[in-house]
Amino acid sequence: VDEFGGTSGIVTLEDIMEEIIGEIEDEFDDEESANIRIDENNYIFEGKTMIHDVCRMMKLPQDTFESIRGDSDSLAGLVLEIAGEFPQVNEHLVSGDFTFVPLEINKNRIDKVKISVSLQVPE
Repeated sequence: VDEFGGTSGIVTLEDIMEEIIGEIEDEFDDEESANIRIDENNYIFEGKTMIHDVCRMMKLPQDTFESIRGDSDSLAGLVLEIAGEFPQVNEHLVSGDFTFVPLEINKNRIDKVKISVSLQVPE
């Protein structure tokens, strides 16, 4: 409450707890994206990133991976479709002009994937 009797904010129990014990993450918090554009041909994405979001961030047509994606919706699922089995960390999986490299794997989940685009120069 300010000097005029107006409310300028609200303090929740979560705000108080965060001041005492640190950041509390729940389903209402905005996630910070770990998707990174290294340069115009190299990207790092979280495995859970949706394929259509990968295409949007890489400025590719939405149907770019349609022929290889199978039933997968996420990048991790796409990598599994390409590999045919669970890949190893730093294993290079090539499909067309794209190279997929799983960077982080946690138990049975692909957490981070590097995508490299190899542009074919027409002769």
